[in-house]
Amino acid sequence: MPASLPCSVINAPSALAGTAPTATTWLILLHQGAWGDRPVETLAPPELQVWAQEHDCKILLARTPQRAPVFPKATYWFSDGGNQLRQGTLNANGLPVLEDTLVCEQMLLICTNGKRDQCCATFGRNLISECADSLSSEQFARILECSHLGGHRFAPTGMMLPQNLALGRLDPSAVLQLLSDQAVDSRYVRGSTSLSPAQQVIQAHLWPVAAEFRSSAVMGSVSEFTVGVGDSTVTFLVEQTVAQQIASCGAERKQIAEFTIIGRN
Repeated sequence: MPASLPCSVINAPSALAGTAPTATTWLILLHQGAWGDRPVETLAPPELQVWAQEHDCKILLARTPQRAPVFPKATYWFSDGGNQLRQGTLNANGLPVLEDTLVCEQMLLICTNGKRDQCCATFGRNLISECADSLSSEQFARILECSHLGGHRFAPTGMMLPQNLALGRLDPSAVLQLLSDQAVDSRYVRGSTSLSPAQQVIQAHLWPVAAEFRSSAVMGSVSEFTVGVGDSTVTFLVEQTVAQQIASCGAERKQIAEFTIIGRN
């Protein structure tokens, strides 16, 4: 397959599950302007980056799409993977004050960070344009463009808040399911960012049934997980291997870890 093709086209056969970024908590900062290829490093003030480190969270930048209502300047969202997404305004020092946040509706982030990879610019923005035409105004108002989520080879990529569920190869039907509080099909699920890649693979395998991870053991390249599934307990074996993949448009192939379920009992 020609390397000149978009990386998301080249990687169309690649497994999606187990590729979510890992973070327990996310801080989403409104920034309506241009981002560049390293937006957090260049646009988030150092004191805000220190705050994020102290609160064990990763930062993303976000902006409202065209044709959507614009949020007030200095708006931020705080998502810890629980049942509530919290929205607030940075204080006079440019820092979040979590005690002053309010619970808000679920939001869907869609990566459009074109300076990082052309797939995000092309496929992410095309998806948002399609959603603007197909969703209700109330649903479309719950979409934010966001900076780099990782995995642009799976564009369009996104993340549902407050579940912190990373998604890939999104299309308008999947977005409608997500914003209608329906269980999205497992073929879009990369995994919850609070889980390890191996756990994400199990999560996607069981989806939409919830997986309760109880214990684990590592044996070389194979990990064993004891998982609660409803009233049952299931043991999974997940193997880590390495594959040569083109992770970005125009890049050379590089080694990327892959995780596969090789046993269940």
